[in-house]
Amino acid sequence: MASFWEIVAEALVSYWTSPLSLSVLVASFTAMGTLGYVFLTNARNAKLRASLLTGLYGVSIFFWGFVAVSLVLCVSQARMVAYSSIGVPVAVAGAIVVGLAASVIVSFVVWRFGNRSVLRSLKPRDPREGERWLQEYANLLAEFEGVQRVRIGIVERPTAIAMALGGRSPSVLVSTGLLAILDRDQTETVLAHEIMHLKHHDAEFKVFSHVLSRALIFDPFTKFFDPAVHREREYLADETSARSTGKPAALASALLRIASRGLPTKGVWGLSILGPGRGVFSRYPPLKERVHRLLLLSELMTSGHRLSGKA
Repeated sequence: MASFWEIVAEALVSYWTSPLSLSVLVASFTAMGTLGYVFLTNARNAKLRASLLTGLYGVSIFFWGFVAVSLVLCVSQARMVAYSSIGVPVAVAGAIVVGLAASVIVSFVVWRFGNRSVLRSLKPRDPREGERWLQEYANLLAEFEGVQRVRIGIVERPTAIAMALGGRSPSVLVSTGLLAILDRDQTETVLAHEIMHLKHHDAEFKVFSHVLSRALIFDPFTKFFDPAVHREREYLADETSARSTGKPAALASALLRIASRGLPTKGVWGLSILGPGRGVFSRYPPLKERVHRLLLLSELMTSGHRLSGKA
């Protein structure tokens, strides 16, 4: 008589060589590849790209949920899967249902409540006397850029933090530590950088992926593709905010000054304006490259002004 583990081995072979289970795997990889391709070929459509990235995470959750439930069923119901004529189809159907349910529920919960969890952890307050200019500046810039009114929140922390949170009530959070080390020009460019994340619909996805990447620690998408996208969006926010304010050199100096204070706490990595920026797994571009690009932009803008003045 076959032992339990021999039956489990037969169940695994029957399950993973079945056209049904293989079709689900192929469909998952095809969906991820298609979403990735559409993302890469729509560089100018920021809102679509945020939706595509969310879809990629949803498919990733489904894929890993399907694989996990499949393995559980092959072990817990090994005899049925291995020997029953309907064992594999029933197991595949069950894994699909659970995988889809997990994808929908997890994505909804994180998308809906992710921003709230960050706000609860940081506990921002309203600007006080001497800080109200931050809200006034944000109101003007948001109106100029066509962004929904942004609430400024002050975080009582000594580390330099600046981040944008999307949703129904978009907000930009800055720490007292950041305000203490930056002058007004630098602070304005940092605020502009974060507002650009809201304009490009990066803020919603940054929180979404920040939460889910901790759960999907073995998913190749979260390890390679997702950080590459985040680096791209940081470059974009740097450039567009510098063009909007006309102060790329001020943003460059702000980044250097923030870096001189050390990295923020690990809980806001991937959310704040600056974090660890080395290697393919980092969500931040190298600081040296960010500063170099901003200084080049400053030279270009200065040259353009000189040329237009001569004309």
